[in-house]
Amino acid sequence: MLALNIAGSRFNRHLIMDNTPVTVIIPCYNMERYLARTLDSVIGQTCNNLEILVVDDGSKDGTAGIAREYEKRDPRVRLLTQTNKGASAARNLGLDNACGKYIAFTDGDDWWAPTKIEKHVAHLERDPTVGCSYSATQFVTLDGKLLHCRFPKTKNLSDYYLYCRNPITNGSTPVFRREVFDEHRFDENKPRNNDVDCWLRICFTPPRRWKLEGINEALTFYRVTPGSLSDKLDKHYDACLHTWQKSHQYAPDIAKKFAKLAEAFQLRNYARRAWSMRQGAGCRRFMWQAMKADMRMFWYEPVMSGVTLAAVVLSPLVPGMKNS
Repeated sequence: MLALNIAGSRFNRHLIMDNTPVTVIIPCYNMERYLARTLDSVIGQTCNNLEILVVDDGSKDGTAGIAREYEKRDPRVRLLTQTNKGASAARNLGLDNACGKYIAFTDGDDWWAPTKIEKHVAHLERDPTVGCSYSATQFVTLDGKLLHCRFPKTKNLSDYYLYCRNPITNGSTPVFRREVFDEHRFDENKPRNNDVDCWLRICFTPPRRWKLEGINEALTFYRVTPGSLSDKLDKHYDACLHTWQKSHQYAPDIAKKFAKLAEAFQLRNYARRAWSMRQGAGCRRFMWQAMKADMRMFWYEPVMSGVTLAAVVLSPLVPGMKNS
C-alpha cells in the first residue's frame, strides 16, 4: 500500500507538471554567443509543458538566426522581434503574447538547472497566496566558471527585506502567476534597474500586495559581465535613485522608512565591489557615502557592514590596492 501511494504521488506530481502551462520569456540583445546554452537549458526542463518566447530586441548580431533554428526544431519555441527598445519593452512584448498560467523570465546569457521550472510550479501550486517563486542564484563568469552563490531569505519576508535586499536577486530567477501581470508591467522609460522597479511595485502597490517566497536551492546560473567600475556604477546608481524616488508615489510610507537605508546598502555593495577590484580610493568613497546615507545599516546588518568598514580602514595597507 505504501509503495502504491508513493507511485501515485509521483504520477500526480508529473501530471500536474505536464498540464500546467508555463511561458518562458527570454529578452535578448546581441546574445549570439550565449543564447544556445540558455535555450538548451530551457528546452531540457523536466517540466515540458512550456511556451518559450525569445524576444529579439533589435540585435545586430546572429541572435535572431539562432532563435529561428531552435524555432524550426522545437514547436514550443517562438521568436518575437522588435526594434531596439530595451529590456522592459522586450519583456512586455513577451507578456502580451504569453499564454501560460505561470510566467518565467531568463536573460539570453543565463541558464537554469533542469528541475527549476518543475520546482517553482510545485511551489506555486502548493500555495495559491504566493505570487512569485524565486530561487538562489549561482553567479558565473562569462566563460561559465563558477563564482559565488547568493541564498536570499525565502519565507516571512519583512517590508525591510523586500524593499532593501531584493530577494529575487536578478531577472533570470523568478516565476510568477500570470495574474500578477494583469496588474503590472515593466516601465519602458527605465533603461536600467527596470526589473527591481517592477518587483517593488508588485510587492508594495495597494490594494493587492503579492506575496514572494523562495526555494533555497541555486537553480539559476547568472553570468557576471565585467566592465569599468566607475562607468557602470554611476549609471546603475542613478537608476537605483530613480527607482527609490518612484516608490514614494505608490508606497510613500514604505519609501519614507526605507529608501535611504536601501541607498546605504547599495553604496556599501559598491564599496565591496571596489575592494574586490583593488580600487582602494573607490572603496573608501563608496563606504563613506553609505554611512552618510543611513547609519542604520550597522543595526540591520552589523557583521557585513562592520567587515566592510574594517576593509575600508585597512585598504591603504593592502599590497596592490590602488589608493589614489
